[in-house]
Amino acid sequence: MKKNTIGKRIAEARINLNITQEQLEELSGFSVSTISRFETGRTQPSIENLIKLSKVLNVGIDYFLYDLIPHNETIQSPTVKDAVTVLSQMNERQAQYMLDIIKIYQASHQD
Repeated sequence: MKKNTIGKRIAEARINLNITQEQLEELSGFSVSTISRFETGRTQPSIENLIKLSKVLNVGIDYFLYDLIPHNETIQSPTVKDAVTVLSQMNERQAQYMLDIIKIYQASHQD
């Protein structure tokens, strides 16, 4: 398992929103010291805390766990790889919406 992957992803999501640890404290209710311990890997957040952080940081919980899950590396198409990358950066609602669009397109273009 990669060391501190979850903490790095928490920090990355926070930075992507352009907010400080102090601002995340206000939004999440976690103290700055707790956020710092999460981000540096000194403390691993519980699943409940990851869910809370995912809501505050507007990412799916899988965003934090993505690097810990083995992935099938057999995808050869660069287009499909790009699509997977983009979808993995969306929250669950956004990703489901895009999947629904793809399914509608596929159903209407079957030969």
